[in-house]
Amino acid sequence: MLNELFQVQDGTVLVPGRSPVDLSRWKEYFIAHEIAHQWWGQAVTWKTYHDHWLSEGLAQFGAVQYLRQKHGDEVLETIFRKFSRWTEKKSKWGPIILGGRLTLQDPLAYQAIIYNKTTLALNMLMDLLGEESFYQVLKEFFRRHKYSAASTQDFIQTIEEISGKNLDVFFQGWFGSYSLPEVNVSHSVKKDNGGYTLSLKIDQREAFIFPLWIEWIENGEKVKKMVIVDEINEEFEIKLEGKPTKIKINPNSAVPGKFH
Repeated sequence: MLNELFQVQDGTVLVPGRSPVDLSRWKEYFIAHEIAHQWWGQAVTWKTYHDHWLSEGLAQFGAVQYLRQKHGDEVLETIFRKFSRWTEKKSKWGPIILGGRLTLQDPLAYQAIIYNKTTLALNMLMDLLGEESFYQVLKEFFRRHKYSAASTQDFIQTIEEISGKNLDVFFQGWFGSYSLPEVNVSHSVKKDNGGYTLSLKIDQREAFIFPLWIEWIENGEKVKKMVIVDEINEEFEIKLEGKPTKIKINPNSAVPGKFH
């Protein structure tokens, strides 16, 4: 709720600018978040404290997507960087499914994890499924559970039925664990057959599934490409016409964690 953005149940005041969820530089944010609660939190509510994210997380995701549509991808990238910073600061206090009990450890942890980490996780899920399929999931989930209480497992079931994908590992990593990815990424560029090959080698400490964006400059233009990381150790090759320069991995911090 809107007042929760500034004061939590124990009376702690969250000073704008130093709160995980403060996006007041975009005045539409507060209204967008509260309007989103008509769907997530009111029409569809949560069964237990494990499922709080179905209200605040989905509302936060909706508000951020509204800002993206109104202001463009650069605003989204700025927000993701902020959300990742706060997620990395507070993740140690517990996973998304700890819900409201996160406030017992740190008043800011609830917002950093339930609002912000959930938004990042849902955005990753949208990248993995594709935008059209992801919004089909939301529509169907809403249809099934309108005017009732839903659970995390209900959400997973809807996704798996529509996408045909088994997402247990994804949800365990991003919703059930407090850990974040620790990833070593090395890359090299080789000229071949009139073009270039950008090779990536990825080594994770734990097995997380996530979409990883790579950005570079090619022929004077910025280029972005996504690869899906779903193994502890993986290698990718990207064929290019021009030589890539200024290569960046996870450039907008859409995936929280440590990338070396």
